[in-house]
Amino acid sequence: MTRKRSISRKGANRAKEGAITSHRSSNGESSGMAGSEELICSIQNAAGLILAVTENRTWIEVFFEGDLMHTKTVNLPGGVLFNIYIEEIPHKTTVYEHPRTMIFFNGPCDLRVTRDGDKVIFTGVPPEQNRA
Repeated sequence: MTRKRSISRKGANRAKEGAITSHRSSNGESSGMAGSEELICSIQNAAGLILAVTENRTWIEVFFEGDLMHTKTVNLPGGVLFNIYIEEIPHKTTVYEHPRTMIFFNGPCDLRVTRDGDKVIFTGVPPEQNRA
């Protein structure tokens, strides 16, 4: 599967230089020092994400499909820059509009949000696969 992810400006500069590597090694384990992933939350039927940093506060907004747009906010500790990884979520498009990035999924996905140090990992599974 293709790994999609959004990166910070610092990460974008590294990407231009070809210095970005995956946070997971080829065997699926976390690279670097041993850490444990902490579950932040699970979200059902998300249609996309809004990633933003405002006044040293990092937050991620999850939005849902429907006639009325409604959202759920995932707040992260302030004063810390996080690397955000989007895994196993097919998406239609990514729109960058300073100070936020919007990622629209191909269809609704159930999300599992975990944190491992300065890494926040969004892993998705389409809802129809969860019910099988």
